[in-house]
Amino acid sequence: MAQDDLSHLIATIRDATDTSDLWQIAINFFNAHGIIRVSYHVYGEGGGDPAGQSVRTDGFPRDWVSTYIEGDYAVVDPIPELARLRSRPFLWSEVERLHPISEDARDFLEAFRDRNLGDGLAMQVFGPNLRNAYVGLGFGAKAPDLSDAYVSFMQIASQALHLRYCELTEAEDQRPADLSPRELEVLKWIARGKSNSVISELMSVSPHTVDTLVRRLFSKLKVSDRTSAAIKGIGAGFLHKGELKD
Repeated sequence: MAQDDLSHLIATIRDATDTSDLWQIAINFFNAHGIIRVSYHVYGEGGGDPAGQSVRTDGFPRDWVSTYIEGDYAVVDPIPELARLRSRPFLWSEVERLHPISEDARDFLEAFRDRNLGDGLAMQVFGPNLRNAYVGLGFGAKAPDLSDAYVSFMQIASQALHLRYCELTEAEDQRPADLSPRELEVLKWIARGKSNSVISELMSVSPHTVDTLVRRLFSKLKVSDRTSAAIKGIGAGFLHKGELKD
């Protein structure tokens, strides 16, 4: 970790033209510094509430992300909530020691541990109009050097990335994407975990048509993968949690 690393990151994020580009920059940066899982929960202006947050992840199993959405875990997950109360990052494994939690939160932590997703750092970052966010940086079973310098470095980098995200989303069109009926149907099948070939059969259209619809869908939702499309579909009101189930 050197000042040059941070200077290079800041210069790189200034060149990001949209949030998808910025997200890939963030993933590349964190991966290069020992992070294998990233969770980014953005709250609305004024602080918002856990149920209304936008969640973006990388490195977590898809079925865990779906379970997180279906189970309304954003409401009971105690780690982002504790991050909102503390100025310094802490380990996911420390949450019960640092703050009293509810039975529902304890059940969530037990489910999380059962998945063997390892440990990580939790922190809050700050934006304009209280448009704050939670950042979770998971390192699995093998922890990097968790010195004060490393933790501060991750915190500063996360803050810089979040401020750039706020800038980019102010410039992007914030109206809900205008999905066609066929694009909406594709989105619902994606949310249920169906492949393009299966969607082709279900909709009685060619695989090429499905590929085209998926590309258009990703472009309109400003995402680059199927899990993010499902998450954003719920956040934009296109999908309900029940539509992730067969």
